[in-house]
Amino acid sequence: MVHVIQSKEDFEQQLSNAGDKLIVIDFCANWCGPCKIIAPKLEELAAQYAERAVVLKVNVDDNEEITIEYNITSMPTFVFIKSGEVLEVFVGGNSEKLAKSMEKFVGDADEPFDEDHHLQQQLSMSSESAASGSTVCDLSEDVEGAHDLPSRVQSAMDKEGILEN
Repeated sequence: MVHVIQSKEDFEQQLSNAGDKLIVIDFCANWCGPCKIIAPKLEELAAQYAERAVVLKVNVDDNEEITIEYNITSMPTFVFIKSGEVLEVFVGGNSEKLAKSMEKFVGDADEPFDEDHHLQQQLSMSSESAASGSTVCDLSEDVEGAHDLPSRVQSAMDKEGILEN
């Protein structure tokens, strides 16, 4: 189940309650098309990994303090955290990347990886992306300090090299 964050206090409580589970934070907006497109896949993955992962949805318009803390400038942005450490950050509505990242960080998937199905999903996602135009929505306002990355995000970028789309 995806937990919709109501406040900074709610967010901190959910992080605390997660224990040693993987935490996936989806920074999104109601007006973001790519966020709406990937939402069903996120719900599916949250149900599939319910025993091993906590999925949090942070609306950037309703939770500006959290959005600024994580330096979010585009949606959807997914942040993967385990044991207080940011493992990965990626931007964009790439459902296959989301699924692979969750599988990677929670261990074995409930279902075995099917390469043919994987390729079909990639083709489907590519055509969805082409039809929708973009897999990313940018915040319209330039947030002060948006170019200064927090250390937790910089750490994730150092591991992966760059933030991926």
